[in-house]
Amino acid sequence: MLINIILLLSLVVPGSLPDDVTAQSETQIQEFSIFEPVDRNEYILGAGDVLQLVVEGGTSEAMIISGLSSISPCQVSGDGIIQISGIGQLNVMGLTIEQAEEALQRLARLYYYRVNVGMSLVQPRTVKVWITGMVARPGQYTLYAINRVSDLVSAAGGMSSYSSRVGWMFTASGDSILVDLHFDPNTGRPVSDPFVDGGAGVVFELVRSPVYVVRPGIRNYNDAYAVPEVETWEASPGETVEDLMYRIGGITGNVDLARSTLVSLQGSSPIWVEDQGFSEEEVLAGDTLRLVVQGNDIYVAGAVHQRGIVSYTPGTTVRVYVERAGGKVYNGNTGGTTITRDGVLIASGGEALDVEALPGDVIEVPYNWVARHAQEIGIVATVVGITSVIINWSR
Repeated sequence: MLINIILLLSLVVPGSLPDDVTAQSETQIQEFSIFEPVDRNEYILGAGDVLQLVVEGGTSEAMIISGLSSISPCQVSGDGIIQISGIGQLNVMGLTIEQAEEALQRLARLYYYRVNVGMSLVQPRTVKVWITGMVARPGQYTLYAINRVSDLVSAAGGMSSYSSRVGWMFTASGDSILVDLHFDPNTGRPVSDPFVDGGAGVVFELVRSPVYVVRPGIRNYNDAYAVPEVETWEASPGETVEDLMYRIGGITGNVDLARSTLVSLQGSSPIWVEDQGFSEEEVLAGDTLRLVVQGNDIYVAGAVHQRGIVSYTPGTTVRVYVERAGGKVYNGNTGGTTITRDGVLIASGGEALDVEALPGDVIEVPYNWVARHAQEIGIVATVVGITSVIINWSR
């Protein structure tokens, strides 16, 4: 009983990396918890996996004498073998957890009639994988075997702006596995996102038929405006705007569809119209999908006391946002206020103060004429002063 308690306590400690795994400076290792759900019918067992075997209903006296414990931890050896006291050896290399558990049941029942032995993954093995091509930080990374190629891409800093979402994973055994990180609208998951394989290399190439997707960047707490973030996706023949939206990840709650546009050779057109829905226009290679992302903020710049982000409140006018930014400074001119939306001037002057601002709008209060031309006025005053002195001297 004491031995069983010690074994049980040892299994509730979160998994850690083996001592022989060295994390290099460019290597990123993802933490793993023993409570992480694993697809038992998909995960393939291999050398280094740590398993837990549980005899349902406890053990009999005969089992205890033979060495079989009610809870037994074991690690898959380099040749794929697990050693189970009281049962023997079992080769689990290349089996799913479900298949290995069934094989364990058959082996156990050769010695113990009607016994049920369960198997679960306590900690997956670590693997080293290379990623090259159009990612931010190509190189070798150490991940857990339950990680997928999309996790490897994240560890490598994400896709570059002109990367195809379709690539290949070349395994150490010489197999090639298709990777397709476009989203399947039926499942909401990538089309093909396999588990990383030890010694494999993953490559993503330059997109060949690009469709550009532009989203606003993050605003700074100064006078800098948003910098667009550009993604490039492979065009698909016959695809509409709605199809493309779902393929690149679906419609998120912060996208303002009514203000988003498709820019093509024919010009710019809205992608969604109220009471009509999505545009049926086909998206072609070279087109740009410009998504307006609603932030929960208004940006106030110029001659105010506290320039920067002001929280958005529905129905609030520009005048109120200027007051929330501390009001104009002594040499500010609210009569020249402007409001810009998606890079387009909406209103200016006194009229702008009564416009209802929307998330992402930029409000700017200019300085008055004297403040804007202070340098020129100083130069003129200096010239006038020097001229007066010269005149007085000449007299």
